[in-house]
Amino acid sequence: MSFLAGLNDAQRKAVDHHQGPLLVVAGAGSGKTRALTHRIAHLIGAHGADPAQILAVTFTNKAAREMKDRLELLLAQRLAESQYGQPWSTLPPVDQRQLRSRIFREVTKELWIGTFHALFSRLLRFDIDKFRDAEGLSWTRQFSIYDEADAQSLVKEIVTQELQLDPKRFEPKKV
Repeated sequence: MSFLAGLNDAQRKAVDHHQGPLLVVAGAGSGKTRALTHRIAHLIGAHGADPAQILAVTFTNKAAREMKDRLELLLAQRLAESQYGQPWSTLPPVDQRQLRSRIFREVTKELWIGTFHALFSRLLRFDIDKFRDAEGLSWTRQFSIYDEADAQSLVKEIVTQELQLDPKRFEPKKV
């Protein structure tokens, strides 16, 4: 099974590019996710790339999940052919689950695929417990990152429910 099969010329060119980073910019429905998943599979399968050294940034969590799922299936299909000598679709469900589980443990779990926020949250959690603040207190991996809307919602909840203040007098946006 070639990871280049079934791709158009532009996708094939993106997939076959294996020296250095590559930026793929195209409109919705143009096959970006397909090209990126095939490129990652090709880098791992044909060039022996370490999954932990691959970074793929998406704009939504849904796109990141979809990319991981497609990649897992693509690699499992190839493994089915090499390990069982038969197409993925003919394997019993238990064998399909085992192959996908193996791909997850060995490949997908190690990849850096996600949104900017998810990737940098993962990066912060990576070694955060080794750092100390000015008073010598350590940080913990259990933290949340709030965007502006999340922060406003939390302040409003504290003002109105916890402190039971009048939100007209103590406007959450100004607090």
